[in-house]
Amino acid sequence: MTMRPHLSLPKELEKFRKDIESTMQPTIKISTSTNKPTLFASKFAGYPYLPKNFEHPIDGKGNYMKLLAQINFEDLPRVLNDMPQKGMLQIFLSGDDDVMGLDFNNQTNQKNFRVIYHEDILKEGEVTTDFSYMTTFEDEHFPIGDEVSLSFSVNFEAVSTPDRAFDEFYGELDFEEIVGEDENGDEITLLELYEENLSNEGHKIGGYAFFTQSDPREDRSYKHYDVLLLQIDTDDDNEIMWGDCGVANFFIKVEDLKKLDFSNVLYNWDCH
Repeated sequence: MTMRPHLSLPKELEKFRKDIESTMQPTIKISTSTNKPTLFASKFAGYPYLPKNFEHPIDGKGNYMKLLAQINFEDLPRVLNDMPQKGMLQIFLSGDDDVMGLDFNNQTNQKNFRVIYHEDILKEGEVTTDFSYMTTFEDEHFPIGDEVSLSFSVNFEAVSTPDRAFDEFYGELDFEEIVGEDENGDEITLLELYEENLSNEGHKIGGYAFFTQSDPREDRSYKHYDVLLLQIDTDDDNEIMWGDCGVANFFIKVEDLKKLDFSNVLYNWDCH
């Protein structure tokens, strides 16, 4: 069993420690490496695991999509309820779409992004290895520069301020108390201290989401997308950029995850 670490808080937030600790959940932190991943590995970008009898996903213009992320569930620590124990999750994006596959009017529309799950992973001789057909592939608007390998570790985090759960947990607490001034003489509130110390940024699976703007699940039509399937943050070291230093999130309903049905996923990215 993974032990929950002691939560480090600035002294001004200590009076809310019990409340904050009560929100803590496990998350799987994703670290990146420039080591060359195989077709079967967990990674961002690169060539996908693709069974020979499986059609490469195409976007609304009929162009091949590019692999955004590939997660081999056998690589993950077993800390998240309802997450598959095996198989391969893939997310593809259109490389020729200036809004990076997102339909702002219907964020579950997989016309220019696609989420695919392979329950059983085939052997090497049964997958595509020749991707020469993608020589005309467009990737002008694709958010990731180069392929990177992924590794995973367990972390625990408290709810972040932009996650809709923040108000659900702390609706009765007052974080507006002024606790100091910044270097420009502007007042600093407890809420701003919270945002600075408990932001939940970075690449990860599960836990609470980070947004640069607002949680799309505040829209009633998206309120049941409770599970953070994947978060990919801006990452200068690995040439990952969502607009102006933004972040992308993919959410799924618990009942769909249990059924291994990834046809109804909420995709969001926002930036400053």
